[in-house]
Amino acid sequence: MNNLCFSSSSSSSSSPLPRLPLLYYSLLFIMFGFPLSLSNHELYENCRDTVFRCGNISAGFPFSGGQRVSECGRHGLELRCDNNNNTTTIVISNIENRVLGIRWDRHILKIAREDLIKYDGLCSPQIATRNSVLDSELFSPGPGYANVTLFYDCQSSISSSNLGFFPCDNAGSTYSNVSVGVPNNIQPKGCSANVTVPVLRSSMEGSLNSSLRLKEALNKGVEVQWNWKDSKACGKCNDSGGACGFFGPAENQTMFCYCPFMFENSPDDRQCHRVVSSSSPTSSAQ
Repeated sequence: MNNLCFSSSSSSSSSPLPRLPLLYYSLLFIMFGFPLSLSNHELYENCRDTVFRCGNISAGFPFSGGQRVSECGRHGLELRCDNNNNTTTIVISNIENRVLGIRWDRHILKIAREDLIKYDGLCSPQIATRNSVLDSELFSPGPGYANVTLFYDCQSSISSSNLGFFPCDNAGSTYSNVSVGVPNNIQPKGCSANVTVPVLRSSMEGSLNSSLRLKEALNKGVEVQWNWKDSKACGKCNDSGGACGFFGPAENQTMFCYCPFMFENSPDDRQCHRVVSSSSPTSSAQ
């Protein structure tokens, strides 16, 4: 990864371009979008020292976001901060979820679907045809959750084996009513839209026949576990004086150990070793 540089091919009679201040380069980057890449040492410092912070959420490796650059986190683990209300979100399978908490000892995120927990979100979901999917390559579902399906403006009545029904009373709601069902049960017919979302299984004890009860269930969120197979490799990187990050395209990303000055990577790029100068006493004695 190289620093930003400019070159010009010209004849030998041309005078060299003047050296421009860093501020000028920064203005070019802002105005024209030139990529401003960091050196390996700058990435080392960022991955080692920078922590994502937003409200009550703070996160380091393997996440990125905020001042913590993308090379410090795994693709798909980028956190975003809404500075207006100090809430953190993460996109999982193209669905935006609010991060309610992080349990580092078990690699667990507690999340709630953002478009459904906002004001009138139940009756006006942003994506009413996209289900929340938890078992992706990055995440596994945590314990104690179950799926419920929200059916909007159905023509037939809800089955008695399902969980509830309530009208949408707000004047600006997208839909007029919601039926709450369990996947694989008998479902209502002629619905305008439906979406499946996870809730805590304990929230399903009894009926969800009011928007308040359902919203409380959604606001509690569910736990998902991020799949982390490189914890030992990251430990070796840190022990060698490096900082853990990632390198490569999103579909084939690997852990990378960023090294400080006077250190270089091991052949597998997962540890740092001090550079031995050819003029050192050890080499000169030979």
